[in-house]
Amino acid sequence: MKNIAILAVAGLAAGAVAQGVTLSFSASASEVNVGDTVSWTVSASFTGYSDPTAYFGGFVGTFDASDAGLGTSGNFANLMAGTGTPAAANGASVEAVNIFNAALLQTNDPANPIDIFTFDVVTSGVGELSYSASGVYTVFADDGIFTLGDEFSTATVNSDSVSIVPAPGAAALLGLGGLVAARRRR
Repeated sequence: MKNIAILAVAGLAAGAVAQGVTLSFSASASEVNVGDTVSWTVSASFTGYSDPTAYFGGFVGTFDASDAGLGTSGNFANLMAGTGTPAAANGASVEAVNIFNAALLQTNDPANPIDIFTFDVVTSGVGELSYSASGVYTVFADDGIFTLGDEFSTATVNSDSVSIVPAPGAAALLGLGGLVAARRRR
């Protein structure tokens, strides 16, 4: 009898899928010149919920640029139904993101993955730009209006990487400057 109970519990544990959240940052280009604008789309997905009405409930936190000095973020667009506070730029990073969907407001969308936010970065430096995120992610197990959300303080983050290179005209000007300097020395 004990063996049957142990096997039943082991079978339930084996069938369970770990719950988690993934945030993905997709860029409009893989290489741009300094001064160009890169558009980013942020998507969220979740695992471990069997109810087909489960949905990504929201995010409160920061989209952290790999190097905030590589540009200035702006043109923020929340693709979810609600905004707690408006997002703010900190160089290429996006701070004070507070976005949500809610069954109570009938804005729950069970799409998985779901696009949740877009923003642009006007580049101003040479380097590689990618993103991570820090904050709280919420997933609701079903569409009940009294269902409490599961909060996650960590998520898997996938990000495109954008190479920011000097504008072609800048390289030509540097070359021209070198020629002028060499000519003056003679």
